[in-house]
Amino acid sequence: MTATLRKGWCPGALAPMLSGDGYIFRLRLTNGILTFERAKVFADLARRFGNGAFDLSARANLQMRGVAGEKIADLQEELRALGLLDSDARAEAVRNVVPSPMAGFDPSAALDARPLVAALEALLARETALHDLPAKFGFSVDGGGLLPLQGVETDIAFAALPGAPPRLALSLGGRPAGELAPQDICAVAEKIARNFLRLRGQDRRMSAVVARLGVAPLLDGDAVVTPSSARDEAASCDNFLGAQPCGGKYFVGAGLLFGRIEADSLEPLAELAQAFGAAELRLTPWRAILVVGLERAAAVELAKRLAGLGFLLDARDSRLVFAACPGAPACSSARGDVRALALALAPHWSAQAGRVHISGCEKGCAFNAPALTLVAEADGYALIDFGLARERPSARGLDLAALQSRLISLAQGTRV
Repeated sequence: MTATLRKGWCPGALAPMLSGDGYIFRLRLTNGILTFERAKVFADLARRFGNGAFDLSARANLQMRGVAGEKIADLQEELRALGLLDSDARAEAVRNVVPSPMAGFDPSAALDARPLVAALEALLARETALHDLPAKFGFSVDGGGLLPLQGVETDIAFAALPGAPPRLALSLGGRPAGELAPQDICAVAEKIARNFLRLRGQDRRMSAVVARLGVAPLLDGDAVVTPSSARDEAASCDNFLGAQPCGGKYFVGAGLLFGRIEADSLEPLAELAQAFGAAELRLTPWRAILVVGLERAAAVELAKRLAGLGFLLDARDSRLVFAACPGAPACSSARGDVRALALALAPHWSAQAGRVHISGCEKGCAFNAPALTLVAEADGYALIDFGLARERPSARGLDLAALQSRLISLAQGTRV
């Protein structure tokens, strides 16, 4: 076995995490690029070493589930042969960079974010001082265009601004911090990360440090970062599912129920996409997979085929706005089967009514933003009207009937 096993929040391929259904391996794919052949190989590995299931994380990574302890070393060897193991577990853990899902295929994007993401990941792996960053500390690089990374919360965020010459807006813990040239991204990211480590004290996220100190101490007078200028807001896209135009081509967005995809669905997805002439698959932070580089007729037909395989292609499907962790019995910390509850509640809700987060415990692993939140407890579910799983609930001990009643009332704009 090549690394110490751990039980915690952020699994890796070198440091898998033990859960209720076995060990979890997180596979970090640069720029979220999943080739057809690699998808087929992953499906085979999941069947041979795991329980055949993957979760697509909010950082656009694939997590292989259900790996038995005695199979870990053999799986790591196969991943090493594929070039998917880092030099050590700390280098792997720090490579948390959320990419633009359509980079390189979207002519409306302000810039191609792929080289910036690759350079930033290489920096994080190379600079050992940055390996002290907390496990959930993350970066994002948004090239703009049809699918901006709006709603994706990271500690250090770079977002391309419209217009010329290319510029990146910098945000720290969600707070605007200035602008920089794309070629300065690594230097700025390294300086801010080092300042964070120096100033953070017991804080583990950038938002807490910024709330305490503001952004200026983290920038430390860096002349490369200039004040933000007035620019038009980037466009957003509320629907990227199904067949969608992108320049002269099309892509298909295939949603995953709770971000879960079985090997028996991943393999035909890759085979169909390849057969219909797509370029590759792209992972997203929205628990959906994009099939990119299609002609229009191929995209329309592929969308129909994928819907028949159980992928979610309709943005109006209320199941899409339910975030739920694996729950019991897959997670040993969970106190309830939260995904079964989500499916029971979805018919009483609408996609337009907003996000619902159902968590098996107070950690709230599935969704790290305010939402209508339900938390499993020993005697039912606690309700947080609009907040996080760890916050104080407004009601406790709710059963299925009570929850259905509340959701119906909330969806209709009334209170109970």
